[in-house]
Amino acid sequence: MRRRAATSRLNRLEELKGLLKAREHVTAAALADELGISLRTLNRDLDVLRSHGIPIESDRGRGGGLRLQRAWTLGRLHLSAEEAIDLLLSIAIAERMNSPLLLQQLAPIKRKIVGAFTEGYQSRIRALRKRILVGKPASAQVLASFTNPPRAVPGIADAFFNMRRISIVYEDQNGTVTQREIEPHFLYLNAPVWYLLVWDNLRSAVRYFRIDRIKSIEPLNKRFRLADPAPFLAQAERNAETV
Repeated sequence: MRRRAATSRLNRLEELKGLLKAREHVTAAALADELGISLRTLNRDLDVLRSHGIPIESDRGRGGGLRLQRAWTLGRLHLSAEEAIDLLLSIAIAERMNSPLLLQQLAPIKRKIVGAFTEGYQSRIRALRKRILVGKPASAQVLASFTNPPRAVPGIADAFFNMRRISIVYEDQNGTVTQREIEPHFLYLNAPVWYLLVWDNLRSAVRYFRIDRIKSIEPLNKRFRLADPAPFLAQAERNAETV
């Protein structure tokens, strides 16, 4: 528990540095509200950053606030494995679009991101990348019924990354609502539509679910082991043109 709390605080300190660097002036109250902490906790965090040589300045009076010295930079970027996956996934999507206006050095960027981690984390990143599948763009028929993903997405991401079962309420293309207990083995993108490729414990079979049709989720205290991707990918390719 103590180690988890320390990790949480380190992440918050990194986020605080980023917020200060991104804004010319910001009030302590605004920072505390954005980070979801009290002013007292914020002031302790600011003291920690100052003690480590981060040049945080305070301007008093109307229009003042907190800021970093303009010449200071964040230095080395620290990412979690999940954050690295998000970035690598964005690069993979950019590569699929084949646009001359996009970044020209994607391969070196990918190598640098992966290389910044220890071998243990590199293995985890490689394993996660294999579970994210990118297909062709969504068909016109699919786009006609597409809506932006709901707030359930963060819970889905956590279940996917940590290989945990979830219970979902899902509405299919016919408007039928069901509750399912699923194992989210793979993510599949027909841009911009995301699918979960899952083992459905209700049906005892491989199934696919459009993420924007998931109404709610409930995390379950059950883990699963990754399965062979072939039947999951076959299911997605059979149905992604119309569902």
